[in-house]
Amino acid sequence: MYPKIGIFDSYSLMVILGLIFALMFIEIYRKKKKLNRILISIIEINGLISAFIGFIGAVLFQNLYDFIENPSTYKWSWAMTFYGGLVFGILSFLLGYFLFIKKKFGPCLEKDIFVFVPSCIAIAQGFGRIGCFLAGCCYGKATTSWIGITFPNGIGKVIPTNLMEALFLIILGVSLLLLSLTKNGKFSLPVYLFSYSIWRFMIEFYRGDHRGEFVKGLSPSQFWSIIMFLIGIGYLAYLLIYKKRVDQERSTL
Repeated sequence: MYPKIGIFDSYSLMVILGLIFALMFIEIYRKKKKLNRILISIIEINGLISAFIGFIGAVLFQNLYDFIENPSTYKWSWAMTFYGGLVFGILSFLLGYFLFIKKKFGPCLEKDIFVFVPSCIAIAQGFGRIGCFLAGCCYGKATTSWIGITFPNGIGKVIPTNLMEALFLIILGVSLLLLSLTKNGKFSLPVYLFSYSIWRFMIEFYRGDHRGEFVKGLSPSQFWSIIMFLIGIGYLAYLLIYKKRVDQERSTL
């Protein structure tokens, strides 16, 4: 579509813009909750490092999918998949937090991290999907519907799944930010896990770009959407049962 904006790569610009918005969301949350600026800055640095590690994971996962599907014709590519980036990014963030931040400063921001991070992930990913649209990737199946957009893939009009997902994620990101500022902010993470996993599982039926297959009948993203949904169930159960009981026991001491 528009791989360049001036002399700049459009996808990279959208990723940077998404990260800027994520940092803005953190600042809004910090001011509302009156959190320590220095500690938040350390969290932000850890998050930016994790985003870079996530980029590496996104590329590695897609290459793994390609290799599993057809080892004899496999060639390295710089194509990416979001779930690979999410897995690597989260693991990197948690390692940085538990091995450095928590050890040095204690668990003072632990609850808050699980509250504001989901909105940051959603908004950054939303702008990333705009980058996908501009780059001409992550498009949908061919269509003659009015909603179709002509992509430079040789098949004419396609469903703009990248723009649809961008809109969904931006709305989700803003909604999660608003939720994080309420007394029910602890549910931000399960809301993100449920919302995105269901959305991604469904939108995959309309995607037209093949990205490999390692579970028969499911796209790689549908497989990981199921895993994400199950994690959401587990975390919600933790909040509603175990954590609630622990908090009640502490309040009676």
